[in-house]
Amino acid sequence: MARPKKGKGRMSPKELDDRLEACYDALYDRAIELCRTYDTQIVASTMMAQALRLYKTILTAEDYKDMVATVADTAEQIQPYRAGKLH
Repeated sequence: MARPKKGKGRMSPKELDDRLEACYDALYDRAIELCRTYDTQIVASTMMAQALRLYKTILTAEDYKDMVATVADTAEQIQPYRAGKLH
């Protein structure tokens, strides 16, 4: 899985949660902004492609395969933001 950046040391669970939430919020805000210019499906597919490339970069081949399988296995549990488009 992802490791802390060099020189940062280990983060506490609280610090990790705070950073995760801040990153999520920043990416969500950017996605909404992009949806004002581009079709929502274009934004979503681009984000998905970039996420998969990031995972492929940091995970072993086995871990990547397991992660993709987990996403597929839990796809029905994912909730939409709301019906329709985001913009």
